[in-house]
Amino acid sequence: MANKIYAAAGSWDWDGTDTKKGLTLCAFDARTGGLKPLENVIPGSKIGFAPVRGKNGVLYTVEETKTSDGRKYGGGGYVIAAKVTDRGKIEIISRIPSLGVNPSGCALSRDGKYLIAVHHTSTKNVVTKLVRKKDGTVVNKVLHDDAAIVLFRLEEDGRIGKAVDYAVPKDDHGKTPLLHSVYAVPDSDLFIICDKGEDKIYLYELADEKLILCDTVRTEDGTNPRYGVFHPEQPVFYAVNEARTQVGTYLYDAEEKSLFPQAVTELTDDPVIGMPSDVIITPDGKHLYAILRMCDLLAEMDINEEGIPVLVKNTDCGGKNARGMQMDKAGRYLYICNTESDIITQFAIQKNGRLKKKKDIPLERAANLTILE
Repeated sequence: MANKIYAAAGSWDWDGTDTKKGLTLCAFDARTGGLKPLENVIPGSKIGFAPVRGKNGVLYTVEETKTSDGRKYGGGGYVIAAKVTDRGKIEIISRIPSLGVNPSGCALSRDGKYLIAVHHTSTKNVVTKLVRKKDGTVVNKVLHDDAAIVLFRLEEDGRIGKAVDYAVPKDDHGKTPLLHSVYAVPDSDLFIICDKGEDKIYLYELADEKLILCDTVRTEDGTNPRYGVFHPEQPVFYAVNEARTQVGTYLYDAEEKSLFPQAVTELTDDPVIGMPSDVIITPDGKHLYAILRMCDLLAEMDINEEGIPVLVKNTDCGGKNARGMQMDKAGRYLYICNTESDIITQFAIQKNGRLKKKKDIPLERAANLTILE
């Protein structure tokens, strides 16, 4: 086991399909960057967010569903903990309700004792209620599932314990919060959360088992911030806008617990119909890459001295419906999960940051990847 390196790939699809999904354990060749699928578990589960690695190598992810086991409707999805055994098998050690509909991301606290899960919810699950206002006027009120941020305590062995706190962003002007991702700010107890329904990015703090809202950045209406990544050296966070072919650059101040918009970069030179879905940065902080679904393009960008990405070129993603990306620890290889093509496409990252396609690795409904180096 000591000489072996593994990767965990999540597979995702829309409701009602019978494709194999779940988590797949892969062997990773650090020399060539090759991936070899070994074993698939929980094949009926939609894993839309790349697993995050905690203490003792335990992996945490979310199962994105509206309906809990044993129910016809509702109840929500699950948070999952898994580990790779000494025999090279992947074992699910926890699968408990996330307490919300369509959990879409999770992150670990700095001390590794807590897990935060966020929920995308669904704009289809609405209820219209009649209410009487204080002045006697009768109006209707539209209710929807809570876009909850749920805090779970972790057990010593890495299993997921009970929920100890939660927060629900407020509706704004009739919009529905749709939380799509959460990220732990490096070396802090802060978390950045992208809300593509409200067009907001939140900064939360974890303190004394409580979730505290510290700052909110409003993006332009209809931008839909989705996934993000931190600069490895500067206090900068990048977030792609799903409804615009753009990536936003944000400065954060961990001491002041604040977040500031800095710039917006277009991901294509020519107008295209595309939905940015993921973004990743090289370990040296010099190059940023973002993928766009529908047009299936990859934006290759260089980062200037101010930490702002500058578009260099667009490249074909190598497949259809590019959903997630990953990079090896050394920054030599980039992997794009082309969900509808059932492949992970491997690119070599050259010294100047440009990409060269190497090969396709078959994996049914590939959506995300975590390399366990």
